[in-house]
Amino acid sequence: MQYFEIGIWAVLGLIMGSFVNVCLARLPLQYADEKRRSRLLTSPETPPFLKKHIRDQSLSLSKPARSFCFSCGHQLRWFENIPVLSYLLSSGRCRKCNAAIGIKSIWTETIHGLVYLVFGWFLNGWILPLAISINFSFLWILGNCWNCQQLRKVLSFAGAILLSLNLGVYFY
Repeated sequence: MQYFEIGIWAVLGLIMGSFVNVCLARLPLQYADEKRRSRLLTSPETPPFLKKHIRDQSLSLSKPARSFCFSCGHQLRWFENIPVLSYLLSSGRCRKCNAAIGIKSIWTETIHGLVYLVFGWFLNGWILPLAISINFSFLWILGNCWNCQQLRKVLSFAGAILLSLNLGVYFY
């Protein structure tokens, strides 16, 4: 396999890891039950900007808002949204309020980049490695969001659809 294809797999994994981070941040808020939603709205630790999004229920994957800092609401510019690189350049902190982003985001992006690279390297073609890599990303989201009851139902349904598509790819 050429180095260019390996690089494509790594970049694809980093981009997917960044999307998984968006899912991990927004899906639990989007599918929060009333008890958790009211707890977040009354908590003094929840920033006002995030309270507005929770109240309006505007954090969704179908109508996404631009990426922003969950502490101060600073909307990220394109160069602050490059997987792994922007985290390293900003030392893991928001450029505006200096709040810590957390190591979980760089961990998710790096692991996804490595896993996609390995699947692309060892499995021939594009369809099978891509299907397996997307499954990995889905399982990562499912594993991190399993404690949200309403979200678990949605993810289980989506997982059943993904499994049937995978069987179609495998038997193709």
